[in-house]
Amino acid sequence: MMLANIITVLPEITIAIAAIVVMLSDLFLGKYIKSLAYILTQVFLIIAAWVTFKQYITPVFVGFDGHTTSNAFTFILQEFIFLAAFLVFIYGKDYLQDRNLPKGEFYVLSLLSILGAITLVSAHSLLTIYIGLELLSLPLYALLAIRRGFAIGAEAAIKYFILGAITSGILLYGMSFIYGITGSLNLSDIGTYLATPDAAHLNIVLVAMVLMIATATFKLGAVPFHMWVPDVYEGSPNAVTAYLGSVPKLAAFAMLVNILMIGMPAQAFAWTKVLTVLAVLSIFFGNLLALAQTNMKRLLGYSTVSHVGFVLLALMLSPHSLAVSTALYYIIVYVLMATASFGVLIVLSVKGNDVENLSDFAGLNRRNPWVAFLILINMFSMAGVPPFSGFVAKLFVIMGLVDHQHYVLAGYALVMSVIAAYYYLRVVKVMYFDEPKEMTRIHANKNTLLGLSVNSILILLLGVFPALLVNLIHPVYVLL
Repeated sequence: MMLANIITVLPEITIAIAAIVVMLSDLFLGKYIKSLAYILTQVFLIIAAWVTFKQYITPVFVGFDGHTTSNAFTFILQEFIFLAAFLVFIYGKDYLQDRNLPKGEFYVLSLLSILGAITLVSAHSLLTIYIGLELLSLPLYALLAIRRGFAIGAEAAIKYFILGAITSGILLYGMSFIYGITGSLNLSDIGTYLATPDAAHLNIVLVAMVLMIATATFKLGAVPFHMWVPDVYEGSPNAVTAYLGSVPKLAAFAMLVNILMIGMPAQAFAWTKVLTVLAVLSIFFGNLLALAQTNMKRLLGYSTVSHVGFVLLALMLSPHSLAVSTALYYIIVYVLMATASFGVLIVLSVKGNDVENLSDFAGLNRRNPWVAFLILINMFSMAGVPPFSGFVAKLFVIMGLVDHQHYVLAGYALVMSVIAAYYYLRVVKVMYFDEPKEMTRIHANKNTLLGLSVNSILILLLGVFPALLVNLIHPVYVLL
């Protein structure tokens, strides 16, 4: 029995060991072996991905008396968490070296945050959800302030810490209501109990539901919990921003799905309305505020808010299996696009200069045509231009809304996608048609450029052959 329990958390054990090994190795051998922390981190991520795959082949669905779970949903999200982190570390290696940032601390803190992310993904009880969320968040606060003496970074870290602490309290408050009513921490047991709730407790359940949704959507960056996104993105080093814009999004998505689809399926009549309101507001304000941005990190921050709105729209579809599958496809595609977009900023930020403003992209096609082409792929995909995967992701959401006769929401999403195309295509216009400030050719590191190329080509490939990802997600549809 204990062996079966351990099997369900083998990926978590692998990453925990990785954090300890990287920390000690960097402490005692880091000064003798260059890039030791980076190499060990990447090797352990590959091992963790392999362990997760082997675990999925022989799944143990529930472990530790219902606190953890292992299934198709957790497998897909954990594998893409490892992939996103692997790409971020490739992009960030030379960036950290160039700015003399503490490399060992960066990788150790990132691994601890990844441990929290995969714990949150496999959580099957309120207890493990809270543990995973805190383990995900606490290292992020330190990562944001990793550039010592940088006032904007310290401000971003403090802002994120204060808001994160408040939302953690809100989450605990909501969980206490649910535990007080049901007497259980297990999400499946909670879902069974709340299928026929006591009428006297219905309002309390709805209040608890709103509180827990607020925490998950804060981590995702949905309106009205989006205020931190552009400020924190702008204030953090590019390598940290790339991590913050990818891995935590997958973990927060898993948290929201587990709470709503497993713990509160009977309350769908209420939370679908909440998600609809948050989605409409997120898409509107995300696109509206992005139109005025000249800083690329702030633009991508507001773009995140808009894309999260589409994910929330997908989650309101029925049945739940269709909702989760559609939203899962979208969030995976978005994370790939976000990782590549921030990766481009890292590639261009050479010799201590951070490329952040839109004007820095002027005439980029003349200075490095391949990097400009990779940015074009990402901007077209985010704008929803065929045949890129961003188009397919938005198409699935809009088709789902039309099939369920949500014509107004489908039309709204379509119109807002057209509006959003303006600020994405503006980046392409600046790169290809504006005069460059200087004609010095940009030379990117070959390994970094290779990772970015694979990332961008994958975005194109999933648009041309969406069945590659759809077939991977299909077991989730069957499971739910």
